[in-house]
Amino acid sequence: MALDVDSPNAPDLTNRGIPTEVDLSETYGTESDYRREELQEFLRDGAWKEAFEEWAKYTDLSDAEYEAVLDRGLFEQIDFFWDPVEERIQSVVPDVPDEWPGENDISSKVRTELSDLGDAVTEMLEVSYVDWSSEGRSEKVWSELKYSEELEFSGEAEPSGEVPYNEETEFED
Repeated sequence: MALDVDSPNAPDLTNRGIPTEVDLSETYGTESDYRREELQEFLRDGAWKEAFEEWAKYTDLSDAEYEAVLDRGLFEQIDFFWDPVEERIQSVVPDVPDEWPGENDISSKVRTELSDLGDAVTEMLEVSYVDWSSEGRSEKVWSELKYSEELEFSGEAEPSGEVPYNEETEFED
Protein backbone atom coordinates (compact mmCIF):
# COMPACT_ATOMS: atom_id res chain seq x y z
CA MET A 1 0.00 0.00 0.00
CA ALA A 2 1.50 3.32 -1.01
CA LEU A 3 0.93 6.55 0.87
CA ASP A 4 0.42 9.68 -1.17
CA VAL A 5 1.54 12.23 1.44
CA ASP A 6 4.14 14.94 1.78
CA SER A 7 7.09 14.00 3.95
CA PRO A 8 6.96 15.41 7.46
CA ASN A 9 9.79 17.55 8.74
CA ALA A 10 13.02 15.71 9.37
CA PRO A 11 13.75 14.89 12.99
CA ASP A 12 15.68 17.55 14.90
CA LEU A 13 18.80 15.76 16.12
CA THR A 14 20.08 18.66 18.21
CA ASN A 15 19.82 18.68 21.99
CA ARG A 16 19.48 14.92 22.25
CA GLY A 17 21.09 12.94 25.01
CA ILE A 18 23.01 9.71 24.83
CA PRO A 19 21.22 7.39 22.41
CA THR A 20 19.19 4.68 24.11
CA GLU A 21 20.89 1.98 22.03
CA VAL A 22 24.37 2.90 23.28
CA ASP A 23 26.10 0.38 25.51
CA LEU A 24 27.45 2.58 28.30
CA SER A 25 30.16 0.02 29.08
CA GLU A 26 31.81 0.97 25.76
CA THR A 27 34.00 4.04 25.56
CA TYR A 28 32.31 6.61 23.37
CA GLY A 29 34.05 9.91 24.08
CA THR A 30 32.07 13.12 23.74
CA GLU A 31 28.61 13.98 22.43
CA SER A 32 30.22 15.21 19.20
CA ASP A 33 31.33 11.65 18.49
CA TYR A 34 27.69 10.87 17.59
CA ARG A 35 27.97 13.34 14.66
CA ARG A 36 24.36 14.45 14.94
CA GLU A 37 25.05 17.94 13.61
CA GLU A 38 26.49 16.51 10.39
CA LEU A 39 23.63 14.02 10.09
CA GLN A 40 21.14 16.85 10.64
CA GLU A 41 22.65 18.69 7.68
CA PHE A 42 22.36 15.63 5.45
CA LEU A 43 18.73 15.12 6.51
CA ARG A 44 17.97 18.75 5.59
CA ASP A 45 19.89 18.38 2.31
CA GLY A 46 17.40 15.77 1.12
CA ALA A 47 18.26 12.42 2.72
CA TRP A 48 15.12 12.48 4.88
CA LYS A 49 12.77 13.42 2.06
CA GLU A 50 14.25 10.91 -0.41
CA ALA A 51 14.17 8.04 2.07
CA PHE A 52 10.68 8.97 3.29
CA GLU A 53 9.31 9.00 -0.25
CA GLU A 54 10.85 5.57 -0.92
CA TRP A 55 9.47 4.21 2.37
CA ALA A 56 6.00 5.67 1.64
CA LYS A 57 5.80 3.58 -1.56
CA TYR A 58 5.99 0.35 0.45
CA THR A 59 4.62 1.08 3.91
CA ASP A 60 1.73 -0.94 5.27
CA LEU A 61 0.30 2.06 7.15
CA SER A 62 -3.09 3.28 6.00
CA ASP A 63 -3.73 7.01 5.58
CA ALA A 64 -5.52 7.07 8.95
CA GLU A 65 -2.69 5.21 10.69
CA TYR A 66 -0.13 7.54 9.10
CA GLU A 67 -2.08 10.57 10.36
CA ALA A 68 -2.21 9.05 13.87
CA VAL A 69 1.58 8.57 13.87
CA LEU A 70 2.07 12.09 12.52
CA ASP A 71 -0.28 13.60 15.14
CA ARG A 72 1.69 11.92 17.93
CA GLY A 73 4.97 13.37 16.61
CA LEU A 74 6.60 9.97 16.29
CA PHE A 75 8.37 10.71 12.99
CA GLU A 76 10.18 13.68 14.55
CA GLN A 77 11.29 11.52 17.47
CA ILE A 78 13.29 9.01 15.41
CA ASP A 79 16.92 9.39 16.44
CA PHE A 80 19.93 9.04 14.13
CA PHE A 81 23.54 8.99 15.27
CA TRP A 82 26.98 7.76 14.36
CA ASP A 83 28.00 4.79 16.48
CA PRO A 84 31.78 5.15 16.88
CA VAL A 85 32.18 1.61 18.23
CA GLU A 86 30.23 -0.07 15.41
CA GLU A 87 31.48 2.56 12.93
CA ARG A 88 28.08 2.98 11.29
CA ILE A 89 24.97 5.12 11.41
CA GLN A 90 22.27 3.87 13.75
CA SER A 91 18.60 4.76 14.13
CA VAL A 92 16.40 4.44 17.19
CA VAL A 93 12.62 4.59 17.01
CA PRO A 94 10.66 6.26 19.81
CA ASP A 95 8.49 4.41 22.28
CA VAL A 96 5.15 3.71 20.68
CA PRO A 97 2.04 3.91 22.86
CA ASP A 98 0.33 0.57 23.46
CA GLU A 99 -3.10 2.20 23.42
CA TRP A 100 -4.39 4.02 20.36
CA PRO A 101 -7.74 5.70 21.09
CA GLY A 102 -10.39 4.68 18.57
CA GLU A 103 -7.90 2.47 16.75
CA ASN A 104 -7.27 -1.23 16.61
CA ASP A 105 -4.09 -2.41 18.25
CA ILE A 106 -1.57 -1.01 15.77
CA SER A 107 1.37 -0.38 18.11
CA SER A 108 3.36 -3.35 16.78
CA LYS A 109 2.67 -2.33 13.19
CA VAL A 110 3.71 1.28 13.92
CA ARG A 111 6.93 0.13 15.63
CA THR A 112 7.78 -2.00 12.60
CA GLU A 113 7.01 0.79 10.12
CA LEU A 114 9.04 3.38 12.09
CA SER A 115 11.91 0.91 12.24
CA ASP A 116 11.66 0.38 8.47
CA LEU A 117 11.71 4.15 7.94
CA GLY A 118 14.77 4.47 10.19
CA ASP A 119 16.48 1.75 8.17
CA ALA A 120 15.57 3.47 4.89
CA VAL A 121 16.99 6.80 6.08
CA THR A 122 20.13 5.13 7.42
CA GLU A 123 20.69 3.37 4.11
CA MET A 124 20.08 6.59 2.17
CA LEU A 125 22.61 8.41 4.34
CA GLU A 126 25.23 5.67 4.02
CA VAL A 127 24.82 5.12 0.28
CA SER A 128 24.23 8.61 -1.06
CA TYR A 129 25.33 11.20 1.48
CA VAL A 130 28.19 10.27 3.79
CA ASP A 131 31.43 8.38 3.77
CA TRP A 132 33.14 8.61 7.12
CA SER A 133 36.55 7.06 7.38
CA SER A 134 37.94 5.69 10.62
CA GLU A 135 39.82 8.97 11.03
CA GLY A 136 36.46 10.67 11.45
CA ARG A 137 36.62 12.77 8.30
CA SER A 138 33.30 13.40 6.61
CA GLU A 139 33.02 13.56 2.84
CA LYS A 140 30.23 13.50 0.33
CA VAL A 141 30.18 10.18 -1.50
CA TRP A 142 30.25 11.61 -5.01
CA SER A 143 33.69 12.43 -6.31
CA GLU A 144 34.33 16.03 -7.20
CA LEU A 145 37.40 15.32 -9.34
CA LYS A 146 37.45 16.92 -12.73
CA TYR A 147 38.09 14.58 -15.63
CA SER A 148 41.51 16.13 -16.19
CA GLU A 149 42.41 15.36 -12.57
CA GLU A 150 41.54 11.66 -12.83
CA LEU A 151 44.55 9.44 -13.05
CA GLU A 152 45.03 7.24 -16.05
CA PHE A 153 47.74 4.62 -16.13
CA SER A 154 50.58 5.56 -18.41
CA GLY A 155 54.32 5.22 -18.37
CA GLU A 156 54.72 8.89 -17.48
CA ALA A 157 55.06 10.32 -14.00
CA GLU A 158 51.88 10.59 -11.96
CA PRO A 159 50.79 14.08 -10.81
CA SER A 160 52.11 13.23 -7.33
CA GLY A 161 55.61 13.03 -8.78
CA GLU A 162 55.85 9.27 -8.29
CA VAL A 163 56.80 7.05 -11.20
CA PRO A 164 54.63 3.95 -11.65
CA TYR A 165 56.36 0.60 -11.37
CA ASN A 166 57.73 -1.15 -14.43
CA GLU A 167 60.55 -3.64 -14.97
CA GLU A 168 63.13 -0.91 -15.43
CA THR A 169 62.30 0.86 -12.17
CA GLU A 170 64.88 0.13 -9.50
CA PHE A 171 64.06 0.13 -5.84
CA GLU A 172 66.46 0.92 -3.04
CA ASP A 173 66.29 -1.03 0.20
